[in-house]
Amino acid sequence: MEGYKYIIFLVFFIFSCEKSNRIDGIQNLSFCDSSNFDSKTLSVLSFNRLDGTSLNSFSNLIELLDPDIIGLQESYEIGSQIANRFDYCFYGSENNSLAVLSKYPIDIVDDIYCKINLNASLYINFFNVHLSSIPYQPHDIRDMLITTPYQAIYQAEQTRGLEVDLLASNVSNVKEDNNMPIIITGGFSEPSHLDWIVDTQNPLLFSTENGLNQFIVDWPTSKKMLDVGMIDAYRFLYPDPIQHPGYTWTPNISLNEIHDRIDFIYYADNQLLNLNNVQIIGPDQFSDVMINDYQSDHRAVLAVFNVNILN
Repeated sequence: MEGYKYIIFLVFFIFSCEKSNRIDGIQNLSFCDSSNFDSKTLSVLSFNRLDGTSLNSFSNLIELLDPDIIGLQESYEIGSQIANRFDYCFYGSENNSLAVLSKYPIDIVDDIYCKINLNASLYINFFNVHLSSIPYQPHDIRDMLITTPYQAIYQAEQTRGLEVDLLASNVSNVKEDNNMPIIITGGFSEPSHLDWIVDTQNPLLFSTENGLNQFIVDWPTSKKMLDVGMIDAYRFLYPDPIQHPGYTWTPNISLNEIHDRIDFIYYADNQLLNLNNVQIIGPDQFSDVMINDYQSDHRAVLAVFNVNILN
């Protein structure tokens, strides 16, 4: 029986691909029913799945959270299978880390940017990114390959600065082009300057002279996001990183690991969209929502927005 189901899915997948839009191999598959948005809230999940996470484990996450939109990293072959199983529109490729799954129709613009059409008069400018992770500066700080905050900033710029500059430029262009809401999801592979402040865990951990000189870093990626008017959803609701560190890296237990918040949902302040709630999703007591059989090495982030429907 499973064999027949696989054949039916394969035939439907090929048929959908033939009808889909494509940009440089990226496919827009309409598994969703293209219904209009009729709710007062919109839920958005940013999930760095970890390549190899099983379909069943991913399905458990979706069944519990039922997000309206998913910004997925390390999607590869699983993204389209999840879209088919849960009736999402799908934008991605089995050869690509990035994918977007949405209950509402997707218009592809480029490989990191699409428009999600909630109804005839309202759409979301949606960006999804997975920035370069190697070298990872907190590990280099731990290993004393980086010994000053200035070196950390320089190396972060060398690693992913061009990617972030392109994202920031695209966001600025979108703001000039239309007044629709903007949401960014992603694995940013870099901490936030809002987190590495006085008396937080990592600046204290790497402090010198008996804690007098804390290792405070103005991480450049998060600063650039704020410079183009984006708001860090988690830190907006939980501004104190001592009380609410919100670590997404990593639920896996390993010796000398540097725990941090490197998965984000950003949004632009907009009269059509305002933030309602943010939760960290994972397998342990450091998660706001705990899920069994959680296989990713990143905790996920779920944001719920209030939506003001245009007449």
